[in-house]
Amino acid sequence: LLTGKPPLGGADVGAIICACFNVGEKTIKAAIKNKGLTTHQQVGQCLKAGTNCGSCIPEIKALL
Repeated sequence: LLTGKPPLGGADVGAIICACFNVGEKTIKAAIKNKGLTTHQQVGQCLKAGTNCGSCIPEIKALL
């Protein structure tokens, strides 16, 4: 359950960065690349990642 991997048959979103909204590293990287996101606030607006408890914000910033 907490392995950071998607359930069988699910899309590979990469390691889970935002546990609150189940947003993976690959999802964040794709949004950054495809939508030209440059701040963690923009990532939050797009994917909700980092908008609840905030503990993943440093990891999101590292991906930017």
